[in-house]
Amino acid sequence: MNAIQGVTFEKDITGANRYIRIDIQQHAEALQPFMQTLGIGSFFDGWEEGLTSEEFLLATKQMLQKKFNDGN
Repeated sequence: MNAIQGVTFEKDITGANRYIRIDIQQHAEALQPFMQTLGIGSFFDGWEEGLTSEEFLLATKQMLQKKFNDGN
């Protein structure tokens, strides 16, 4: 089976391929028509405005530090 970057097959308890994990950031354009058929096409609206995991972590740390400092 050929490996595709950003796509991983996951096995169930019996060892059979059961699930596919897809990196949405890498494959958003290709997935959009499929997601729309499921009725969740709006999931991608504003996608480019979202935070990366690193940006989210930094923002969370800053928010917690501010709350801690405000409380003292």
